[in-house]
Order: sequence, then structure tokens, then C-alpha cells
Amino acid sequence: MDQPITQDRAAHDAHAQKTLLKLVKTSSEGEGGHEACISALLDVVAAYFQLPLAIISRIDGDRYEVEFVRDESGEVPVGQTFELPQTYCERVISLERPLYVHLAADSIYADHPCYRELALETYVGVRLFVDGDVYGTLNLTAQDQRERAFSKAEITVFETAGALISHHLALREADWRLALAVTGAAVGLWLWDMRTDSVDWSPRFLDLVGITDPDFKPSFDDFASRLHPDDRDRVIGAINDHLAQKKTYDIEYRLRHEGGHYFWVRARGQAEWKANGQAIRMAGSIDDITERKNAETRASDRLRMMEMAGEAAEVGYIDIDPVARRGMASDEAFSILGLDRTVFELSLEALFERVHPGDRDEAQLLVRQALKRGALTSRVLRFVRADDGSVRVIQLWVQALKDRQCETSRFFGVIQDVTAQRANEQRLRQQTAELRRSNTELEHFASVASHDLQEPLRKVSAFGELVLRDYDDALDARGSGMVNTMVDAAQRMQQLIHDLLQYSRSSHVPLKLERIAIDALMGEVVEHLEYAIRDSGGHLEWPEDAHVMGDRVLLRQLFVNLVGNALKYRAEERAPHIIIAIDDAGADCDLTITDNGIGFAPDHAKRIFEVFRRLHSRDAYPGTGVGLALCHRIVERHGGMIRGEGRPGEGACFTISLPKRPVDRYSLMTGGDD
Repeated sequence: MDQPITQDRAAHDAHAQKTLLKLVKTSSEGEGGHEACISALLDVVAAYFQLPLAIISRIDGDRYEVEFVRDESGEVPVGQTFELPQTYCERVISLERPLYVHLAADSIYADHPCYRELALETYVGVRLFVDGDVYGTLNLTAQDQRERAFSKAEITVFETAGALISHHLALREADWRLALAVTGAAVGLWLWDMRTDSVDWSPRFLDLVGITDPDFKPSFDDFASRLHPDDRDRVIGAINDHLAQKKTYDIEYRLRHEGGHYFWVRARGQAEWKANGQAIRMAGSIDDITERKNAETRASDRLRMMEMAGEAAEVGYIDIDPVARRGMASDEAFSILGLDRTVFELSLEALFERVHPGDRDEAQLLVRQALKRGALTSRVLRFVRADDGSVRVIQLWVQALKDRQCETSRFFGVIQDVTAQRANEQRLRQQTAELRRSNTELEHFASVASHDLQEPLRKVSAFGELVLRDYDDALDARGSGMVNTMVDAAQRMQQLIHDLLQYSRSSHVPLKLERIAIDALMGEVVEHLEYAIRDSGGHLEWPEDAHVMGDRVLLRQLFVNLVGNALKYRAEERAPHIIIAIDDAGADCDLTITDNGIGFAPDHAKRIFEVFRRLHSRDAYPGTGVGLALCHRIVERHGGMIRGEGRPGEGACFTISLPKRPVDRYSLMTGGDD
């Protein structure tokens, strides 16, 4: 059973890799400005996880405000506010880490207000940062449970999305601040007279350094003392070079504000010299460039973030100028191709030399298609690593980027080594073929074994009954008891073989999916259980106009087992009352079978679906312990979930969630279409 999981995981990981590429591409292109880019990133992550509610929030104290939203129900608008303690995001903020919940009901969050009031089963959330401070959260929620926990690939996608959204939120904030600064900006002017060693700073200069005393008279030492220690020698050296060698004075450095913090400035100046070359004075200006420097730092962080995303996804990036015959690439790209960055010159021609000779025509075709389509074009090619000569299978995506004159200016490519993945796929195909052959043999064996095992048991049972009929007078009480025990054991063995055969076949026979009327299905169930219902005085209720999608034979067996159990495990003091309800308003079709029987202890809820698991002695209630295990297998075959709840002496309730479009897991497992 490991093969289909591995195959699903390969497809799952491939989908995650494509989503990571789409996130990085969306972020790097940044079309429409930061607001549009943030919205587009939210679209990508919402589409990937397919959860109905996706929010980017702004958090201020205990106030949670919706800033961007994707809501399938349309009930949560932008601008709606909540109290932070009433949301799962409060845990993300207080724990200072991402939160991944796929089944809140079975977790510590079952008592959380968000679950008690909104019944949100699924939640993923991560903090968003602007300038190092928590801005809000990226979170996705759903009332439906997930069948499994979030995978490492999904976590990588989600946290990469959070990092990219944080980046654009920070750039948006910086752009707003920069726009305000530019609107009211004025350069600070300065004049230094070497003859008197006097210095004049304009009001704007004084304002930039935080000096409010209008009578302040600065000196050159006042200026030098405000230079950042790491910049002082460089600035003084640049001034001396300008004065002595007339080199251009245009430099960026940090100045200390009166408040004690440093800010970045760009200083430009020009000196005046005597005929003998002696400088007599120097004038210039300073501009506050702190915002630009912060933006450059963020851009550098963005590049590092993209490299981290590529490293996490084991994806390399290549950017080539075909005219200049040069390019750049990430470290991951050099590593995948076994290239030495210090000696290898990136160009299309050089990369073609690394393509396996048998695939070079395909590589040329890929480039031509990229030129023709102008969109991302993909192909799998073999490359020969430069360092060890090994052949690697590479998934390659290429896009030709054009300039305003519609001329190809760059080739942008993404590469991923899929050698191991392709080898695994080949092994999976071989294992799948072997699995199908093995399953066929198992089905044949089960059929033969069932006949060959039951035939001698039927004889034992039949001859035992004949002995009791014809020789009962000749046997003493002990002998009759022994023969009765033998007959009972043979009949129970026959029933066990029958139940095990049904259990085995339930996982191998392909589903025949159809839309089934519950009224008709329950009619067949009642007919099958006619004597048990009559003898117990049982009463059944079900909706007459409901339908469900599934395999008629298996679903009939499912209801026969569940209703049969409700009739079997009935309370002595009351007749069985069984209610079947259906709710198909959500993504799944939810069915409940509730009875008023003897029930069971809550701590048995998970164990009752195990094969041969019995909660009562065979003398008290007959059976083989296979029935509920068979129910679990049938529901699982349809891609659904089943759970049981019980209270001793009060009854039991079984809840079944079936997809409205069931997936035949047998066909996925074996690769068959039938």
C-alpha cells in the first residue's frame, strides 16, 4: 500500500514546486504595484490550498482587521474587524510561530472560541512582518476537516507566500513613506570656509540632524563627530582627495541625529581653489537617503529570500542575454549542472554543450517554442554534469522576455533535477504492474480458498447435525455438548470465512459509481434485514428524496452492517429506533446513523473499526468482529471518512462523510481504468 502514497506524494510535490515558481514569478514581476502583487500572491496561495477563506489581516493590539480577503461565501468583507483573542491568529502571535491545524476537534484547539463558535476545523496561519515588527497574519481556514496533516511541501509553499507578502507589504509601506518624504523634501546645504574654519548649515540641514537652536554655530569638528564610526575614515578621505586631487566628491554615509540614531545621506560638494591650488572653501548639499537605503536592503533581502525559496524547492534560476552572450544564475543552478561559477561563462551556446547529445534537437525545439509563444515553455532533457560526467534528467522551464521593440532581450529559465523522481516513477510503474498481478492472484486465491475451506466445514457441520439427530439417544450429556460445540465452531468458522472474503473483496473490486436514491437503497437493506427488524420490533427512519454518489453494492453492504449492528446491540427494555439523516449542503455528503441501543464507551471509538475487534463476548452478541472493519474499508474506498460516537446505555451514532465526487482508490493504486 506504500506505492500509491509515494505516487501521490510525487504529484503533490510537483504541484508544490510549480506553485513556488508561480509565487516567485508573481512577486518578481510585481505587475500593477504592491497592492496588486499582494492580492495576486493571495490568489495563488488560496488556489493552491483550496480552502474557502483566505485573509491577510492587519493586527493592532487586540484589534484584527481584514485587509485582503478571498471568501467563497462572500460573508467576510475587506475592513471587517474582530477581537484578536476570538481568532486562531491570536495563537500565531502569542506562540511566535506558524500554526497548522488540520483537525481542530481532536486537538488542543477544540476549546478555542474560534472552534466553539465557528466550528473551524482547518487553519493555517503565519505572521507577516514590516520593518521587523509584526504587521498581521496570512491565514486560511475551513469548517471541513482535512484527511491528513499539512505536508512539508505545503508548509514550504505557505511560509514562502508569507515571506513574499511581508516583503511587498514592507515595500508598500516604504513607498508611502518615501512619497511623503519626496513631497516635502528639501536638501540641506552647507558651506565650509577653510580660511576661517567656519561652517554654515542651512535650516534644512539643521532640521535633518535634529538641531532646534537657531543660534547654533557649527564647526568642522561638529560635522566630523556626527559621522558613523564605520564611515568616518572613508568620508574624511574623500574630502581630502577632493581638496588635494580634485576628485569628485559624491559620497553616501551615515550621520548621527540629535536623538542618537543614525540616518543615511548622500553628500555632494565642490571646492574653490586659489591659483596655486590651495583650497579656500567648499560648498555642497546633503539628501536624506535613508528610505532608499532601506529599500536596497529590502531588495537584497528579497534576493536572498528568492534564493532561499529556490534552495528549499531545489530549483535553480538562469537569466541569459542572448545578444551579449552572457548571463547570471543562482548557486542552485550551478550545483545542479555541476558547473564551476569561476570559470563557466553562461550563454545559450555554452548550456547547449552541456545537453546530452541525444536531446540537443529537443533543446533547440524548446528555445524555438519559447520564442514563438512568449510564455513559459517546459521540457524534460538530459544534461551531462560538467564535474563528474554523470547524466542527469532535468525539468527545464524557459521563457523568452522581449523589450519594447518586441526583440528578445533575455531568456529566463528555471531548472530542477528530476533524476531521482523519474527513477522513482519508473519503479512505481513496475511495482504497480506487479501489484495488479498480485491482486489478481489474491482474488483468485481468495475465491478458491473460500470454496476449499468452506466445503469441509459444511460437511463437519452437516454430519454433526446428523449425529445429533440420529444418535442423540445414544450420547450422554457430555457427548451431546461436545458435538454441539463442534457444530457451532464449524458454523462460526464458515461465517468468519464469508466475512473475511467480503472484507478482502471490498478493497480489490473496482467501484461502479452511480447516483443512488437513499429510499431505494434502504428498501434493499430493509428487505435483507427483514427478520431481524421483525423479531426486534425495530423502527427505521430515513429521508425519502435524498441521493448519494457511490457503488451500490458496497454502500448496501455498508448500511446492512451498520443497521444490522443497531438491531443486534439493542437495549432489552426498548425496541430499536434507528434514524438515518443526510446533509449534502457542504463540500461532502454527510450521513449519520443514530440508534438507541446499548452504545459503547467513548474510548472505544477508534478501536471498533479494527478487524476482529469485539467489545462484548460471543455468547452475549454473536459475530466475527469484521463488520465495522468492512464499513471502514468501504468508506475509505470512496475517499471518505467514518467515525463513531457512543454513550453506554444511550445509543451510538456513526457519521460518514463521502465526497460528492468519490475517487476510486483501487484504480489509483493499480493504475487501472476499470
